[in-house]
Amino acid sequence: MKTLFTVLMAWCLCANLAYAQDRPKIGLVLGGGGAAGVSHVGVLKVLEANNIPIDVIAGNSMGAIVGSLYASGMSAAEIETVVNELDWLSLFRDDASHQNKSYQQKQQSADFFSAFSVGVSKDGVKLPSGLIDGQRLMFELRRLLKPVERVSDFDRLPIPFRAVATDIRTGDVVVLKQGNLATAVRASMSIPGLFAPVTIDNRLLVDGLVSNNLPVDIAKQMGADIVIVSSIPSETNRELNSALDISLQSMDLLMRKSSASQLKLIRKGVDILIEPPVGGIGNLAFDRVKETIPLGVQGAQAQLPALQQLAALAGATPRRAVAQQNNQDTPIRVAAIQLENESSLSDKLVRQQLGIQPGEVLDDQRLQAGLERVYGLGYFSLVDYHLTHRPDGDYDLKVMARKADQGEQRVSTGFALSDNFNGDTGYQAGVKYVRQGLTAQGTELRLQGVIGERMLASAELHHPLHDHNATFVAPRAWYQERDASILDGAQQVAELRAAEAGVQVDVGRALNNSAEARAGIFFQRIEPEVKTGTLTLPGDSLNEAGLKLQYRADTLDSVNFPTKGGRMSATYTHGIKALGSDTDVSRIELEREQVWSKDKHRLIASGRLEANANNEEGLLYSTGAALQTGRLAFTDNDQLIGNYTLDGSLTYMRELAEVPQIAKVHVGASVGARQAWQEAEDVALGDLRGTGSVFVGGETPVGPAFIGVRKTQGLDQEAYFNFGRDF
Repeated sequence: MKTLFTVLMAWCLCANLAYAQDRPKIGLVLGGGGAAGVSHVGVLKVLEANNIPIDVIAGNSMGAIVGSLYASGMSAAEIETVVNELDWLSLFRDDASHQNKSYQQKQQSADFFSAFSVGVSKDGVKLPSGLIDGQRLMFELRRLLKPVERVSDFDRLPIPFRAVATDIRTGDVVVLKQGNLATAVRASMSIPGLFAPVTIDNRLLVDGLVSNNLPVDIAKQMGADIVIVSSIPSETNRELNSALDISLQSMDLLMRKSSASQLKLIRKGVDILIEPPVGGIGNLAFDRVKETIPLGVQGAQAQLPALQQLAALAGATPRRAVAQQNNQDTPIRVAAIQLENESSLSDKLVRQQLGIQPGEVLDDQRLQAGLERVYGLGYFSLVDYHLTHRPDGDYDLKVMARKADQGEQRVSTGFALSDNFNGDTGYQAGVKYVRQGLTAQGTELRLQGVIGERMLASAELHHPLHDHNATFVAPRAWYQERDASILDGAQQVAELRAAEAGVQVDVGRALNNSAEARAGIFFQRIEPEVKTGTLTLPGDSLNEAGLKLQYRADTLDSVNFPTKGGRMSATYTHGIKALGSDTDVSRIELEREQVWSKDKHRLIASGRLEANANNEEGLLYSTGAALQTGRLAFTDNDQLIGNYTLDGSLTYMRELAEVPQIAKVHVGASVGARQAWQEAEDVALGDLRGTGSVFVGGETPVGPAFIGVRKTQGLDQEAYFNFGRDF
């Protein structure tokens, strides 16, 4: 009996092998098409529903993304879930997440110098090789393709796969069949001018649309007897009214040209061509990707008779169901770490930020956080990694930190506008120069100037004392002029214009990515001038010198429209006459902001408290030596001057709508109270001056914008418009 059973099993195995050899080998070709190319997922759903086995896959650009996910073992339903849950627009922003930046980086990004930034050198202006470096996109591809990250030969994937790219120097087609799958896919979708090229084997690679957008020949070279081709039709009704329209049209023309020769390889009656009717869904319409999958289903169903005939010919058991399984449960132990550091920073500093040591078991989340910390240093355009399997079973980790195309000298500009529609219009415009990498520890020189309502010129040197980059010394000098209001009760009795010049030397320490502490000595000279009112000043100028202690923290997840976290600052200043101070004033300043959110609702509470003791002049002219890094003004935001000030507000916002690639629109309301007193005995909460506003606002590509109506106690109601951050 046992012998008979063995013979039957052997016969079945031979029959299955014969069947596998007799049935045609089916290849799937997925062309490029940007956002419209997500419709390939709908095609996959129809293929699976009809039990059509896929033996090899060749893809370009978005076809490479969808194809690689399917080749890695994901089902069409799983890919559809990924597509629907991804925040596509966030993948095309390179800025490191606010939470993962160092505190210094957070302070730099919180100012209003964000409208435009370029690199500079002795050779002139240096622009990036693409509008998007693709760091976030690479991280996401790494996460999605994690189950097959140890597979370096793409023939050993559950379904053999090829990605197509173009050597931008020669124009040659480059077929990627080995290496790191995520890197290969990223290269395949490097649209020239939009995404920075990817270097693989010393070749600078861009999107395959330039050379082979529809790789039918590649699938045939992989041994496909029959090919199913999903080709994205070009957009035919695009209005050519802008430079972007012209660029997209040029890209479509390249795609058509590179696809034309491949379409001729499709044999009528044998191969199957599917063209999803994506209509006017453009290459960059990533806000509409969910619409494309049903269109892919529709396009595939138009070829349903041919697909069903192929299913009958191939049989009902897809090859992918019996594909080899890769052992992903075995821990990855790092034997050695190789670093390719193209910046001026020391390797020691970069390794410390990475936080991975040889001999450790690699933890995905820890590695991801380390790569983001390295990227957050601000010196790199891309931070990626590669694992190499060693004969002893361990792995070598190679980290590639590619220097930023803009170099280590950058110029940024910014501006802010305000108007109360009653003749009072204000503006601020500025420029900032940052020179990174003055030393291997990461010393930076920062120069900035602002004109407008507030005039500012400042210079600061931030010098880490050790390679670990935590302890630093920061000398700075500044000159500024700005207005401030003097109140008597609820009434403004005067407006001052204060000119201030000062120097300060701090020694500080970054406590983590979210906080720092500083201690320093300073000298500043303030010269106030009465602009309006009848206030009599006790003198022409005031010198302040002494000791300043400061603690600052920032756990917000975004600069302009955070959904969680908070920010705080606590400063103690003590005047010392021996250092040249006119007064031995002791000043405490506290600022706090906290954000809570649920779904599209957001609540922001903020407050500020200042108290001065031993102020012999009786009136504090100082507007504060600390240079503001910008804030959003929902209510009256005039600077108050007084020995004792109190300012608080509560703001509610709700996300109303999103205008893709332009703004997220919010509606909201804010209430607050504020007051300043000159003498301690005059402080009374009953004197607080109420203020409130209702507004509509949004975050645009060049900064936040608000329009609304506000009312401050003792003042007339007024409409207002704010664009940018108050500096």
